[in-house]
Amino acid sequence: MRLHKTILIASAFVLAAPAGAVAAEYTVTQKGKKFSPNLLNIVVGDSVKFVNDDKHRHNIYSRTEGHNFSIRKQQQGESNSRTFTEAGTIRVRCAIHPKMRLTINVR
Repeated sequence: MRLHKTILIASAFVLAAPAGAVAAEYTVTQKGKKFSPNLLNIVVGDSVKFVNDDKHRHNIYSRTEGHNFSIRKQQQGESNSRTFTEAGTIRVRCAIHPKMRLTINVR
């Protein structure tokens, strides 16, 4: 009986773990020379998968201080992921199509 109570108590602690403890992956598509969505709110540790569903190639990058990255010449059908390890507001662009803009808020 005592072992049964111990298992129940341990199970309660596992179930009570915060939902944010597990990192999530979000998908951003590129189509029609646009990011979709063009605004994303995530938490530290989450990743973003950039999928090129467009007939054009794209060169995704960010020059936001502390959040610099570049995905060079992503072809149609390709995808790349980035994990964000620090909080901040990240401005993402396409070097080929300057009107493509995405903001990622990491908290």
